[in-house]
Amino acid sequence: MSQPSLQEVQRWLKSKILPESRTSSGIPAVELNPQGNAPGAERLVVYADGYLARVEEALAEVYETIRHVVGRTAFQELAESYARRYPSHDYNLSLVGRHLPDHVAQLPLAGELPFLPDLARLEWLVAQAFHAFDQPPMETAQAAGWSLEEWARARVFFQPSVGSVSSAWPILDIWQAREKPVAEIRIELVNRPQQVIVFRQGHQVRCELLTEHQQALLSRLLRGRPLGSACEAVAEAAGETALPLTDWFAQWVRDGLIIRCEICA
Repeated sequence: MSQPSLQEVQRWLKSKILPESRTSSGIPAVELNPQGNAPGAERLVVYADGYLARVEEALAEVYETIRHVVGRTAFQELAESYARRYPSHDYNLSLVGRHLPDHVAQLPLAGELPFLPDLARLEWLVAQAFHAFDQPPMETAQAAGWSLEEWARARVFFQPSVGSVSSAWPILDIWQAREKPVAEIRIELVNRPQQVIVFRQGHQVRCELLTEHQQALLSRLLRGRPLGSACEAVAEAAGETALPLTDWFAQWVRDGLIIRCEICA
């Protein structure tokens, strides 16, 4: 019998390790060296179990609050189902959990705890903010001579650590209670929407509440909408309510969250 090619061996090994493909691949049997009186097939299981363990550890590091809320056993099951659906193709384990918010949203667990997908989005933003490489903040002299028309066409660029999430649930309160015993957590969930901005200052990641209209403006600017049209859309949604749009923008500049503004053509 001819020896399998390197590609066949690689595919066979993948079929034995990755959870989404751990079935017979039809590849001819590969001779594995026994060591320490353990057959090769038995030793290979260590790598398969190790893969799931590493994925669970990586997810637990990012989604600390999710793990705390659902419990260890449920989180293990969540991690295994996630690893089956989203096998890692990255060398960096810190990226392995980027699809978890979408995955959680499709699980029965989200029916029992409907805030979980938004809470996962918040925790992912926190992790990304921690690892982001921030840049020097904007100097106000850059745009000192701009006209109102130029400001209206300006596109705002934020620090890489800046993100926001809007939720129908009090996700910031839940996140802040992540170190309390679950039995001691008392958070009213109904009719308590929260909008949160995430950013880093120095080595500390900060999460702060925004108003509904603040978050609407920030999310539009983060998506690249020109400042003028973003402000108009938020003001229109607010109706007759006067909004301190200029104050919000100035505060983001003072906090160093904006790195530059560019006039769009």
